[in-house]
Amino acid sequence: MNKKRRTGIYIVTALVCLLTLAGCGRKYEPVEVPALEEASGDITLENGDETAAVSIENETGNEKNGTEKPGGQAGTSAHEAAVTTETAPAFTAVDETVYVTGSQVNIRKSAGTGGAVITTVSRGTALKRTGYSDSWSRVIYQDQECYISSSFVSKEQPAQEPETTAPAVTGSGSGKIIAIDPGHQAKGNSEKEPIGPGASEKKAKVASGTQGNATGIPEYKLTLAVSLKLKEELLGRGYQVYMIRETDDVNISNAERAEMANKSGADIFVRVHANSLNDTSVHGALTMCQTSKNPYNGNLYSKSSALSKAVVKGICDTTGFKNRGVQETDTMSGINWCKIPVTIVEMGFMSNAEEDKKMATDEYRAKIAKGIADGIDAYYAAGN
Repeated sequence: MNKKRRTGIYIVTALVCLLTLAGCGRKYEPVEVPALEEASGDITLENGDETAAVSIENETGNEKNGTEKPGGQAGTSAHEAAVTTETAPAFTAVDETVYVTGSQVNIRKSAGTGGAVITTVSRGTALKRTGYSDSWSRVIYQDQECYISSSFVSKEQPAQEPETTAPAVTGSGSGKIIAIDPGHQAKGNSEKEPIGPGASEKKAKVASGTQGNATGIPEYKLTLAVSLKLKEELLGRGYQVYMIRETDDVNISNAERAEMANKSGADIFVRVHANSLNDTSVHGALTMCQTSKNPYNGNLYSKSSALSKAVVKGICDTTGFKNRGVQETDTMSGINWCKIPVTIVEMGFMSNAEEDKKMATDEYRAKIAKGIADGIDAYYAAGN
């Protein structure tokens, strides 16, 4: 090897060493690992579920306490749907007036259930529609372009709802107004609200509920289906009915639902829900009300308790479901904000496959509605 070649090799070797040393001395910025919530998106556990931890007796009589999950009912998963990204739909341009056909329907900033809710509008509200797709309508509301589900608008003005005019009093209802709240909604709202007037403790405004173990039916759809049957059953008995919602695409918190019932002129408030536990063998119906020492409306305990007892008996008499009695709790926003007697109806366990399948049928939904109405009749027959 000649001298020039050896010199070249030495120079290359020296350069490699220098570069290696420079690399070893470099300071690398640590990679920040996102927190679990950040890594998995903005899905959060709901704690607005209007169901308390349930103390369950098994069939042998041994008591088993449900384990309460953070932010939810005992053994019940939060079912706030994950936000889905929707492809912007193609709109057919129109210039026409449409009318809202549902109660408390969301107006959104963009098309899709992920769009921010601007406000809610009532049945009969007139809107200028400038475009529509298969699922969404582009409308003008207060000089602002926004979007509403096409399922809840029509070019024909809807007739007035039955509860706006007193029905003929032909049954046992004697014209009394019953407020019905079909529990939950299509998308929960994890923003916080006080659990009662002036309370420092807060919980999520509303959850989207559980779903059927066997059927996969969402609770919010089951509660609305039963509530609409209950509405017709009560109207047929001479009651008037005030519905908190008649569509799924709403955004109404538990406190707001109670306030709506308070202002409606209703005599009582019936909140329709379904139950769920990790123990899928548990079945039956129960109702819930406040305790006599409730700091917000303990004065309503006697009537709320009587209503709850009558309603759960009515359901179990018509369906054959196990009567799990009345649970008293002061943790429910939808109870604590009430100024009228109230009951939460847990019509059955969606976590129990057999009960879930029954509640999915039109036959059992009608039986449940009839049972609730029978309970309301019995409540008034007792002099309440």
